[in-house]
Amino acid sequence: MKIFERWLGINRYLYNSALEHRITAYKSTKVSITKYEQYNELPQIKKDLPFVALVYSDVLQETLDRVDKAFKAFFRGSGFPRFQGKKFYTSFTFKRNISVQGNYIKLPKIGLVKFFNSREIPGEIKTATIKKQIDGWCVCISAKIETQPITIDNSHAIGIDKGISIFAATSDCKKIITPLFLEPTLCKMRVLQRKLARQKKGSNSREKTKIRIAKLHLKIARQRNDFLHKVSTQIAQEYSACYVEDLKIKNMTKLNSTLSRRLLDSGFYNFRLLLKYKFEFRGNTFLAVPPHYTSQTCNVCGYTDKENRTSQSKFKCSSCGHTDNADINAAKNIKAKGISFVSKRKAVA
Repeated sequence: MKIFERWLGINRYLYNSALEHRITAYKSTKVSITKYEQYNELPQIKKDLPFVALVYSDVLQETLDRVDKAFKAFFRGSGFPRFQGKKFYTSFTFKRNISVQGNYIKLPKIGLVKFFNSREIPGEIKTATIKKQIDGWCVCISAKIETQPITIDNSHAIGIDKGISIFAATSDCKKIITPLFLEPTLCKMRVLQRKLARQKKGSNSREKTKIRIAKLHLKIARQRNDFLHKVSTQIAQEYSACYVEDLKIKNMTKLNSTLSRRLLDSGFYNFRLLLKYKFEFRGNTFLAVPPHYTSQTCNVCGYTDKENRTSQSKFKCSSCGHTDNADINAAKNIKAKGISFVSKRKAVA
């Protein structure tokens, strides 16, 4: 939509101007400007630059919030805030006065906008972010809802172990198989990337190839999110508590390129986040437990030995002789460890 494009450009201009203002002020006076000081400058900016006044005031303030957050992240150790180009600044946010009426969302200064309303939005709508994607515009709505108090109920708990050859294994002897989303498209992706490398920079044909690549990545991301949401919702509906490994995905992706690609393609960290909020929303227990020795410990006798795991998929206890699938054995240990941690917390409380 043209009005969205116009607002996006104005907010990007404001973001870059606010960032430059902060940098210049600090270099000249060694004083940091707060977002509230920049809030107070908005009325004068609107007088000097009438096109800025086209945008709703709260949206402009949220843009200044982003500059402030970027500096706070820098002081915590992230990179220095960057000026945003047209291809990287892709959204703006309304902070109030938003309402949904059927298949329409009412936005301040814009009015009713038709959108695909897939489900009823519970609670009070707090924000609406308009985001530009390669194939159109989408709206991300956040709402304030009342959640259930967390209760500890391990009567129907589940432990989940991240597998290599499979997506995950559960403590009740189930294996969750994931369709690989990136792998089937690697050949097509390579062809497009080689084509892009040969094309002249700035040409229309190169821009078309970049769009094709972006659409392919977007399709993969949507397929992955759809799978993760469906599986996490099913687990949250069936179990009273969930325990997973507290894996350091960033460290695991340093092993080798093939493993890293498959690990990231599975989206296990996002899966963990989805499980966490869906269990807590229902008032059920979710906990990520330390993964140490879960794959080397026998879930029957408790004996720990690295020789217990005879292969990637086979587990045989060298003490009691118990055999099992290695991932399922680990999932049972994760469940037991999670229940033990929760019980200790409850006892201390």
